[in-house]
Amino acid sequence: MANLNDSILSLQEKLQLLLKRFALLEKENQQLKLSLTHQKESAQLLEKQLKEGQTQWAASMVNKANMDPVEKDKLIKKIDQYIKEIDVSIKNLNP
Repeated sequence: MANLNDSILSLQEKLQLLLKRFALLEKENQQLKLSLTHQKESAQLLEKQLKEGQTQWAASMVNKANMDPVEKDKLIKKIDQYIKEIDVSIKNLNP
């Protein structure tokens, strides 16, 4: 009978330890989710700023009077490609 009581006590101790670990993992999970949310928001803000900066830069380059038309077309296509890539990245952040 003492062996059974010892086994039950051992099982209770292990269960308590398991519950404590579970609680710690739950807390860590919540912190990681919050951190991920902050990272996504930060990435979206940076991408928005980058897109705005590229747009301003492109506008200033396109408005140059002495720019070669071939170079101007290449620049416009390159900028359009950047914008598409940024849009895809933003969509991937918001599944």
